[in-house]
Parts: sequence; C-alpha cells; structure tokens
Amino acid sequence: MATLKILQVCALDTTAETMLQPLLLALQNAGHEVGIACADTGAASKLAAQGFTMHDIPIERKIDWTSNWKTIRSIVQILKDEQYDAVHVHTPVAAALGRVAAKRAGTKHIVYTAHGFYFHEKMGRVTYQLTYSVEKWLARFATDYLLLQSQEDYELANRKRFKNTTRLMHLGNGIDLTRFYPRPRQTTGPFTFLFIGRIVEEKGILELLTAFEQVVSVQPDVRLMIAGEMMESERDQTTKHTFRKRIREIPNIDYLGFVEDVPELLHQVDAFVLPSHREGVPRSIIEAMATAKPVIATNIRGCREEVVDGKTGYLVEVQDETQLARRMLELVEQPDVASEMGRAGFERAMKHFNEADVIKRQLNLFSNL
Repeated sequence: MATLKILQVCALDTTAETMLQPLLLALQNAGHEVGIACADTGAASKLAAQGFTMHDIPIERKIDWTSNWKTIRSIVQILKDEQYDAVHVHTPVAAALGRVAAKRAGTKHIVYTAHGFYFHEKMGRVTYQLTYSVEKWLARFATDYLLLQSQEDYELANRKRFKNTTRLMHLGNGIDLTRFYPRPRQTTGPFTFLFIGRIVEEKGILELLTAFEQVVSVQPDVRLMIAGEMMESERDQTTKHTFRKRIREIPNIDYLGFVEDVPELLHQVDAFVLPSHREGVPRSIIEAMATAKPVIATNIRGCREEVVDGKTGYLVEVQDETQLARRMLELVEQPDVASEMGRAGFERAMKHFNEADVIKRQLNLFSNL
C-alpha cells in the first residue's frame, strides 16, 4: 500500500476533534502523514499533540469574497509548500474553498466528503438552484472522488451525473458502538427528553421550546434537557438571545451547554428529539438509538434514513410545533411503546451505523489512490 501525505480541510478545529478524529487516527495508523487546515479555536494544540500537522487558517462559514479569497490563497500556499499528495475536504464552505485551492495548486487527488449537501428540499427555489449548481460544478471540475454520507444525496448525485459512478461512493455514517449501549436510567423521576445540537434556528430549537411548552401544560412533570454550544463563529447569532429568554419563561428545562460525556447524558433521559430544518446524517440520532432511546426527528434527508417512523420513533414535519408536541406527549403517555421503539432503534443502530465500516471504506479509497 502506498502511503500519502494528506491535508484534511474543515472550518474549525472542533470539527476535526469531534467529528473527524477517528478517521484521522486511522489514516495515521495506516502510515499516512496527516495535516489539518482549519481555524484554531482552542482544540488545535490537542490535535497537534497527537501528531497531526496543524495549519491555522481563517475560514468564514459564509460567502464573503474578500475573506474567502484569502482562505483560498492560504490553502494554495500550504499545498505548494508542504507538497501534499491529496486533499480531503469537509463542511460546506471549507469544502468549496479547499477544492478550488487544490485545483489551483495542482494537487493530485481531491476528495470531498459531503456530510449533507447544503441544498435541501426546504429551501426556496432560487437559493436551491444556486447552491445545487455550485455543488454540481465543483463536483464535476474540482473533485476526483465524491463521498456521500446520505443515501439520498448519493442517489441524486448519481442520477444527476455529478461524477462518473466509479468516482461516487455512498459512505454512510456511524459511531463508535463500543461507547454507546443501553442501560436503565440511573435516576428515577419524570419522563425526560434530550436535545443535543448547536443553538441555532436551523436545528429547530425554537420550535422545540414552543412544543415543549405545550407538553408541560398537559404533563407538568415532564422535563427537557438541552446540550449544545452557542458559538461566536456561528452565522446565526440572533437565535441564542431568543433561546435564553424562552428557557426562563418555560418550566422544567435544564440547559447544560457543551457536554463531553454524551453516553452518560443519554443514560439519564427517556427519549431524544431533534427537530432540525436541515441535516446530513446526524450522529446524535445514531447515538440515541445505540442507547435504546426512541427518537423524534423531522422528516428530512438524513433523519428519515435513520428513524423508521412508528417503529424506532416518530418523524414530524419541519416547523410543525403542534405535531411535535403531540408526538412527545404520546411517548410520555405510552412508556411501554417508547421502550419498544428504543429497543428497535438499538437493533437498527447495531446493524447499519458502525463507524468502523465507514472508516474502512475511506481507508480502502486512500490505499488505492
């Protein structure tokens, strides 16, 4: 097997640490030399201590031509100075800029993992067509291998000829199943829901608060735990102000901020809820399923690939607060059904969402470049 010098490009070091680290370590253990280009927000030193070469570059998580062009030039310089054999890009804006830079630098292999195409069915027609066209153009002219976590994205990319089928891969998504396992709740108490995600509008957090307000008006003891950061690097800086106000108005909500031990947190709750407007293939749902929790999620790409409606949980329509509240109440009022859904979710997670399989597919690709 030939070993490569691979540059991983993503927006933030926290993304590399929390989402990409298992792949990075597997590549390193296979003999590849791994560098990471991203913005340093505090996690870069920990990644450097693991032997990864860190390149601190500012990456705006939105379209800003002046800043974006500076990022492209920085990545081009890194690629030329360090003579990387391959570039592997992640996250929408960083992936676009990284591929343009790799093409300009003449990098031999350009690999893009689409954790979820940025365009989705809930967008307006003009915005959808614009982002769709950009993704398709970059896939055709600035990508050698396109890896899709979502089955729906894979089928679309294949049908619309983003790349030749031999250059497309349905990658899937998964978690370390040895860390997540079912366990009875360690504390007795009222039925408790859990949300894990960024505190931004597109995660559906404001609809969740309104729905929970309806739930607690019927079942006064039910609780909601919320884990997630309010990061200064987010494009959405307004939702957090509404969020702070609303959680003071609604009873029985525990806001935990960032939580490191997610398995332990899941063992403290009865069900998981994620009413996102847009997702790739969310790991948080897989983690909840692997701990045998029923899941309520929105009927969107990614979520509907994980949750089987009526069997492992429920799918609700985006921004439908009334339907969300009704499904939450059904779980509260039918704990036996909730437990049965949790067990079915556990079996599905064990069968379809093993991180080791996802990593193996990527290792095989890089070994054959």
